[in-house]
Amino acid sequence: MKGRDFLALTVGFNLLGGILAGLLVGYAFDRWFMEGLFKVKSFPFGLFFFFFIGIVSGFWNAYRDLRRL
Repeated sequence: MKGRDFLALTVGFNLLGGILAGLLVGYAFDRWFMEGLFKVKSFPFGLFFFFFIGIVSGFWNAYRDLRRL
């Protein structure tokens, strides 16, 4: 695989990785709040917040890679 092809492939991995990482961190954050020290039910809010953070970071990383492409 050539350099440009590999760089184009990483754009998709950046988008998918950012979204999946945001979902995973948000789910872990909500579980930590519910079962940890605080015992506060915050289930959809942490998940949605980190999901959107993951989307923004995925698109930001994809944009930086596309600028290099």
